[in-house]
Amino acid sequence: MHQLRGAQTEQQDPLFPASAPAETNHRKLFWCAVLTLGLLNVWAHRNDLSPDSISYIEIAWATVRGGLHQVVNAYWSPLYPFLLSLVFRYFHPVLQWEFTAAHLLNFAVYAASFAAFEIFLKELILLRDAGESTGKSAPVSPRTVWIWGCVFFLWASYFWLGPVWITPDLCVSVLVYLSTAMLLRILRGRGGWLAFAGLGALAGLGYLTKAAMFPLAFVFLISAFGMSRVAGASSRAAALRTLLAGGVFAGFALPLILALSTFGDVGSISYTEYIDRAPKNVHWQGEPQGTGKPVHATRKIFSDPAVYEFASPIPGSYPPWYDPSYWYEGVRPHFSLKGQLWALFRSANLYLKIFSKSGALWVVLVAVWVARRKALVAWGRFAKGAWLAILPSLATLAMYCVVLVEFRYVAPFALMLLLWVLARMRIVTAAEPQFVRRFLLVVVLALSLAAGWAVARDAYDVIRNKPYEHWIVAQQLHAIGIAPGTDVGYIGTGLDAYWAHLAGVRIIMEIPDKDMPNFAAADVSRREQVLALFSSVGAKAVVTRNAQAANPADGWRQIPGTHHFIWQQRWLIAAPEKK
Repeated sequence: MHQLRGAQTEQQDPLFPASAPAETNHRKLFWCAVLTLGLLNVWAHRNDLSPDSISYIEIAWATVRGGLHQVVNAYWSPLYPFLLSLVFRYFHPVLQWEFTAAHLLNFAVYAASFAAFEIFLKELILLRDAGESTGKSAPVSPRTVWIWGCVFFLWASYFWLGPVWITPDLCVSVLVYLSTAMLLRILRGRGGWLAFAGLGALAGLGYLTKAAMFPLAFVFLISAFGMSRVAGASSRAAALRTLLAGGVFAGFALPLILALSTFGDVGSISYTEYIDRAPKNVHWQGEPQGTGKPVHATRKIFSDPAVYEFASPIPGSYPPWYDPSYWYEGVRPHFSLKGQLWALFRSANLYLKIFSKSGALWVVLVAVWVARRKALVAWGRFAKGAWLAILPSLATLAMYCVVLVEFRYVAPFALMLLLWVLARMRIVTAAEPQFVRRFLLVVVLALSLAAGWAVARDAYDVIRNKPYEHWIVAQQLHAIGIAPGTDVGYIGTGLDAYWAHLAGVRIIMEIPDKDMPNFAAADVSRREQVLALFSSVGAKAVVTRNAQAANPADGWRQIPGTHHFIWQQRWLIAAPEKK
């Protein structure tokens, strides 16, 4: 009687009955939660950007004005700026709402990513149900797995990758969820010619979204071939279908590869920066020895402090980051054992941080460990060959581990691996129903409470409605006579100088962050010499956020309402407006 009661645990549990996944009411509930919380997240962070965001936005505007060829870039992949260009072309957002419009595009992609994730989750549940069946344990109900998946998705959207990132990574998540679902579909024997053609198209779009997806496309194709064979297809049929998928992929990828004469420069540049210790992001001058010779580096026009000029020929509010491939042309990555070992250590540390974010996954891990100790759960197996479906995710984590790991790079792959592990879980037939219910609830509550804290923080940010300093700086620059199109200098590294884009000005020279202390500590004559150099090159003003560098004795003024300062030659200072 006790065993029978244990076997029927989930059927009796009103929260987790064994029924078909995604009943209509529950799907509506989760869709409402995803859309509502996603919109709150977007609005709370509508002005949040990264240096990459500005480059994508400016390439998108260049596409609107100059045509589709503007998206062809060896560093920035074309699909995301193309999507942004459609938003800008058809909605014409005013400058003040430009960043918000980009975030709303991300919200639409975020909704698409949840829809794609649902398709993956459905295929995973169907695969799990086709696995082993024993009398000693029963699978966790499909509805429970579905609820776990949705809660994990919401949690990951706050702590790993969500709609606040103005980067292509959400687009990548849509494509990899669908690609993995396609692999699972092939394993279930539904892998006809159309499925393989679809997989090739998804792989091609993935490459157009992010260059890192180019090598991963071949991993997906290898998995598709293997899963087709496991599903019963002959070697000839599986090979022909894989060739079809490869041909479709080539149809998407080859035009860009031929235009660039490479599949992308981001890998070689990143390897040289993070393994060979070349200067990161900007101002590579050929150091350290062995990393190559720059074809056209930014021009170093002063040494102490270092001052770099980059007025031409690259456009953008901050040219060094508008097209890094141009400034890093000539870079030659080479293997360094010491650098590689350090990169692997750094990546391992990042993976630990990713797992530890908010602490919720540690709670889940402890709950699983306790459940195993109390013989509540056991590990089951999927159908033969199912491991090939997670091979691309494992390959992705290994690929990024070699050079650089970031949350947003690996988020969708890590999420699928987590769900893969949980979906293998089985409830022991003889387990006490009360303990089983508690375990199942702990998994949901740990993630829900962590996400709830993030939701509360977003709600607070919306209510507070803090002014956006970069927009204030841009307005004040216009008020003091710095018109759009003006060339300016910057004391600091201009990667995060978003005000330049909003003001429509161009940073044409700078003193990088690492050299700011040298400028601040220099004597009066040296500082005057450097500031005069800015003016001689064509900068109509110099801006900084460093209060120590902005010595009032040199003529610096604080930009009203901000933490920024401005310096101009006295004859260039606009007279105050009469009231």
